[in-house]
Amino acid sequence: MGFAFPLLSDADAAVIRRYDVLHRGAGPKNADIARPAEFYVDASGKVHWVNLTENIAVRARPEQALNAIDAAKGGRRD
Repeated sequence: MGFAFPLLSDADAAVIRRYDVLHRGAGPKNADIARPAEFYVDASGKVHWVNLTENIAVRARPEQALNAIDAAKGGRRD
């Protein structure tokens, strides 16, 4: 499809379990799904910000993520 980045298919939820974001029984028909989660990981692999929720309808607001990125860069936006 022309993506310039890799995509992950996690059919057996191995990655979801590894990162401890499995939400047991929260999906349709009580299926296990991933908890809503946003991460800011820099190019070196350092995790600077994590936002996890228990509610599948709740996500970080864009300004929250951008503020976290700015803070990790010392308050500057490139």
